[in-house]
Amino acid sequence: MHGYEEWTREWMAQRTATRDLAFLLPHLSPGMAIIDCGCGPGSITVGLAEIVAPGHVIGLDIEPRQLEAAQRLATERATPNVRFEPGSVYELPFPDATFDVAVAHFVLEHVSDPMRALREIRRVLRPGGLAAIKDPYYPAFIFRPQTTELRGFGELAEKVRKHNGASDTYAVDLRAYLLEAGFERTEAQGGLENIAGNEEAARVLPMMLQNQVRERAFRDTVLEQGWATEAELDAISAAAPDLARRDDLFGFVVFVSALGWVAK
Repeated sequence: MHGYEEWTREWMAQRTATRDLAFLLPHLSPGMAIIDCGCGPGSITVGLAEIVAPGHVIGLDIEPRQLEAAQRLATERATPNVRFEPGSVYELPFPDATFDVAVAHFVLEHVSDPMRALREIRRVLRPGGLAAIKDPYYPAFIFRPQTTELRGFGELAEKVRKHNGASDTYAVDLRAYLLEAGFERTEAQGGLENIAGNEEAARVLPMMLQNQVRERAFRDTVLEQGWATEAELDAISAAAPDLARRDDLFGFVVFVSALGWVAK
């Protein structure tokens, strides 16, 4: 849904392994082999490579521009133990029992069959291996005030997710999904991130409102389905600066972080 244009890559590139995969860090050690499924522009992937060096990390993504951005970052950070390859989480191009750890950060929310993806992740993990999955739970997202534009954006985003076949509510069942996919033991925790309500976070929600409706992947779907007009999308985008200045602006997102262990 978010597309692959410059603003999306810049937003994704702000993610880090230490912050966004904090629930996984206690289980990492030097020398591990890791696969990052749906690596995007690679900021998390490169961070993982730095943590487990001299182990190796592979970042996988279906979109060439993401892989190009990821490789540039790895070069800039002088991280030789990471590489990036094209591929789908449904068909990981590696033999059974290749990796110690598999990561899917805000990836399975975009697929229509998360169980198929989890089984494939399980396949490439070694005995005793670990999967780390993190995804949002959209029904618990809160955005205030409910202006016409913000409410309209939320409704359009939900329609686009459903149109794409996204798994936007599955995350709360991740423990059960992991067990069904063949993992022996699982853990999960809920988390909350404020994206408006203080000075630092105030830019995130308006940026999302303004840029998402400009993103071709989102915009074209909305227009093709007749859910809104060009003028209505432009009005949502134009409302973002005023929204950012509101003293009552508030919003948070809810996500689930889960771990699944393969039997030794």
